[in-house]
Amino acid sequence: MAVVTQLSVIIENKRGALAELCTKLAEKAVNIAGLMAPDQPGLAPVRVVVNHAEAAKKVFDQLGLKYTEDQVIDVRVSDKPGALGKITRKLADHGIDIRFAYATILRGAGQANIILGVSDVAAAAKIVK
Repeated sequence: MAVVTQLSVIIENKRGALAELCTKLAEKAVNIAGLMAPDQPGLAPVRVVVNHAEAAKKVFDQLGLKYTEDQVIDVRVSDKPGALGKITRKLADHGIDIRFAYATILRGAGQANIILGVSDVAAAAKIVK
């Protein structure tokens, strides 16, 4: 488990917008470790966790995109039924709200990577160790 920086950038939900964003990040050697893009008309917030947040922010500035920065927790769990349930139950039992979640898993790797936006990052970090 780690506390990481998530950037939320507002882009127009149109063909090629996400491709442009990802291409520009790649040009600056920014690797995307987590991504959530909603199905939403008009402007849409895209959440990203990257390896170089400062470089990503410069890309967003160059593209004229508005963004925010938040701390989230990045949890690795075993790829087994109930693993995420145990963590979310612990958080709930300690009064910590989960505002959003997104995940990635590579089949055969044995682990899933979960990004959780929570009401109290510091407390969640102690609970989820």
